[in-house]
Amino acid sequence: MTGLGHNPRLVVFGDSHYACLRHAHRLGLVDVSGTDLEYWGHVGKRFLFLEFRDGAIHPTDDFTANRFAKFNEKGRLFLPPADFDMVLIAGARTQLSPLFRTLLYARMHGPFITSGLRRRIVRDFLHTKIGYNFARHCAATGTARIVLSPVALPTEGAPQLEPAVTPEMRAAGAEQRAEIWDTIVDVAAAEGITVIPQPEETVTAGMFTRAAFAIENHVERNDFEHRNPAYGALVFSRALQILNV
Repeated sequence: MTGLGHNPRLVVFGDSHYACLRHAHRLGLVDVSGTDLEYWGHVGKRFLFLEFRDGAIHPTDDFTANRFAKFNEKGRLFLPPADFDMVLIAGARTQLSPLFRTLLYARMHGPFITSGLRRRIVRDFLHTKIGYNFARHCAATGTARIVLSPVALPTEGAPQLEPAVTPEMRAAGAEQRAEIWDTIVDVAAAEGITVIPQPEETVTAGMFTRAAFAIENHVERNDFEHRNPAYGALVFSRALQILNV
């Protein structure tokens, strides 16, 4: 953000899905020089022990507060968006694969859904996601730019999802995905949130993430959700472009 008079202040906030961004930074895959950067996140179920009140994201108990503070550069017990120029919410339980399945199914089987109905479906779905609602509350404070990078689509070969994806969904191309992403971006923008769509180069087979962006040994670990630093670098780079506009 130009004309600030100080280095842009950025915080990356999320659940275990924020780790790929942190690893990308640690490995030097992104240039964060000139940025006052912090992380505020935690793996596992601790993310569910958070609430928004008094203009900030607060843990609901002292144990959770201390766990989040442990992984923050300044030992923050809670997260006020007003302390930053941009809050990048990474993952944060915002899985979009059910939404993509619904809309791709409708798209492939005829003109059942108008653009207005598609917007309503997207909005209602997003409002069920804890991370998206944190984004909404932060945006409503009007104190920082709020950017959301949703959880990436499942890795190709995901046994829990493959049977639910029809050949028609699998045949979806960039144009069909862009139609859905455009609606998500527009709906979020109306609520003050900038969404970073999943980079198209990471997507394959309609609505899966390429295995090249999965974590190491993802099949053996039965982890078809989390991403590696290469994916984190793509998202982080897009976020930094937004920050520096």
